[in-house]
Amino acid sequence: MPGFTIHIAIAKEYAKKHEKEIKNMDEFIEGSIAPDYIPIENKHISKSETHYGKWGDWARDDQIIYLDKFLQDEKVDLGKDYWKGYFIHLLTDDYFDRIYFREEAKQAKKNHDTFHNDYDCLNAEIIKRYHIEVMEKIKKYMNEINEKPKYLKLEKIIQFIEEVSNIDLQQQTEIIKRKAK
Repeated sequence: MPGFTIHIAIAKEYAKKHEKEIKNMDEFIEGSIAPDYIPIENKHISKSETHYGKWGDWARDDQIIYLDKFLQDEKVDLGKDYWKGYFIHLLTDDYFDRIYFREEAKQAKKNHDTFHNDYDCLNAEIIKRYHIEVMEKIKKYMNEINEKPKYLKLEKIIQFIEEVSNIDLQQQTEIIKRKAK
């Protein structure tokens, strides 16, 4: 799962590329961090709940996000920017885990490690490149250290941000609904 910085960068790029779709940038950004932030703010809510799935070891495939459950949730309104941001977060996590960084995750797992230090190594460059204003409530989770990351390469993260921010949310909604039938 990507850190807050990557999620915000994707949200900002998505809004830039889909400028007519996003009306309230603050709500969109808020939604884009909500699935990870809600369990931090409220310890009685799990990431399994906020991610509409099963939270486990993503390097071993026992972590699942049920995107169809998200779309079926009656409180979800994709006409609102908050829920669009939330949806982009879930899609980002799903692509990050299943497609883009599967091998890196397996290597980190083999070394009894995580990506947390790598995120800290990459945060400064991502914040600068995507002009991210760090929100006070998540500032302590967006550390910056001047080291080289072990598993994640900046170029691949940038490519990931660019590709995921190109997603067409309406098209993704239709694909997910068709698969769920």
